Amino acid sequence: MRKFLVVAFLLMTAVLFFAQTPKKGGTLVIAHWSDPISFNPCAKIDDAGYGIYHCIFSKLVTLDHDYNVIPDLAESWEVSPDGLTYTFHLRKGVKWHDGQPFTSADVVWTLTQIKNHPEAPASKHFEKVTAIEAPDDHTVVIKMSEPQAPFIGFLAWYGTFIMPKHIYDITKDGQPVDWLDNPANQKPIGTGPFKFVEWVKGDHVTLVKNPDYYMGEPYLDKIVFKIIPDQNTAFQAFMAGEVDVNGNVSNAHIPLYQKSPDTVALQRPAPSRYYMGFNVARRPSPFNDVKVRFAASYALNRQEIFDKAIRYGSVSDGFYTPAIPWAYNPNAKAPGYDPKLAEKLLDEAGYPRGKDGYRFEAVLVYFQGQVWADMAAVIKEQLDKVGIKVKLEEYEIAAYIEKVLKAGDFDLTVLNGFQGPDPDNLKLRVGTGGDINVMGYSNSKVDELLDKAAKVSNLEERQKYYFEVQEILAQDLPFYPIGEVAANFVHKKYVKNMPYELVGKVGINNYAKTWLDK
Repeated sequence: MRKFLVVAFLLMTAVLFFAQTPKKGGTLVIAHWSDPISFNPCAKIDDAGYGIYHCIFSKLVTLDHDYNVIPDLAESWEVSPDGLTYTFHLRKGVKWHDGQPFTSADVVWTLTQIKNHPEAPASKHFEKVTAIEAPDDHTVVIKMSEPQAPFIGFLAWYGTFIMPKHIYDITKDGQPVDWLDNPANQKPIGTGPFKFVEWVKGDHVTLVKNPDYYMGEPYLDKIVFKIIPDQNTAFQAFMAGEVDVNGNVSNAHIPLYQKSPDTVALQRPAPSRYYMGFNVARRPSPFNDVKVRFAASYALNRQEIFDKAIRYGSVSDGFYTPAIPWAYNPNAKAPGYDPKLAEKLLDEAGYPRGKDGYRFEAVLVYFQGQVWADMAAVIKEQLDKVGIKVKLEEYEIAAYIEKVLKAGDFDLTVLNGFQGPDPDNLKLRVGTGGDINVMGYSNSKVDELLDKAAKVSNLEERQKYYFEVQEILAQDLPFYPIGEVAANFVHKKYVKNMPYELVGKVGINNYAKTWLDK
């Protein structure tokens, strides 16, 4: 009997072991919400590309799904006691997808390009960098003019993928080729877990596994990012089994996903938020006047906007994300719903109702997606009640960036975005000249406080500066907060080891350890 039990135990152990052993092979198909702008991962803001870049490229350090900084191409690093010198120790034996060796020269070239191109989204994080050096092939030293507490976090975030110097540092007719014009922007070479195969614009991006990946050969043979901008179409493709992972989820479909027996549908709080930006100073607009901004805010009912458009996450009325609680000021609040006060302020601002009942017309620009269309429709309806006639304009993401981010051609716009990994991110959104400061907002006191907060490492001291910034934003009202984002993770149950499940092991959107149990 005892012998039988031992044998049974060993058999059960073996079954469990093999059931959990990752399987090699297969193609993972991901519904992706838009085409990338290009495959230069550092030159421009490109949120659609960002979801794909992590499979092709690597960074020195990266963020996992809990926004921890973890090693990537750098296996370790240290910061000098005075906060002025960062030393990164690189992995050895790493190869580019074309077989060339990766060295510190690639890091120096990439980070120097980022620093020297003000339009690069990460460029502002390098303003205090005085030197980027490579004492040997596997060491990089970055020197600062003054301490920058958030630097490592931002190095792990956006627009800091390491690019191949031997591909980009080239000349044509005796002149350097600009990194925006390099042919590799259409056929990228990286060090990531998957190699680029093809991009059929408007249809798909195909990648195959990189057997030489430094974290080990990926389990998947191939990944196809299927470009499906419409969330209803993405939902239908997922339910029909045409895609394995839905990266373009409508909150309206969450209950349907959760009822599907073969589907994993999870939501997690994220340090990202929905808000409506006013055109404060990009071009002439009634919203250049702070009184009109307050009037519009009093006219809006954020709970109704949230309930009808966003539905998941939480309503927000503050000026920073509560997902980073130490930096969130709970006492700095945006105006509440008060349409009578809105009417009074509009009259005082010199915008009485005309014969048609309207005071002025405003253009609200948003990009494709059901949540954006729903938000815009509710805002239009609410502002109409106080005499503001709203014209809605929808654009796909690349056209939206050109119209809103670059040209500033709007009165109102709804958007969201990552607010971490550090509150220094506020420089990008409300700092003078910030890359994502679509409003054109500028306040010298805010800039001063943000600079001071970046130079100290003590959280209590930094908190004081960020709290004051939020109090000023509540007075200037460059944007109207609406809701806190819940990140959606929707995939078939046979898709195992998704990046969000491997905190501390792989970075966001890195499918190196993902496998298919089928």
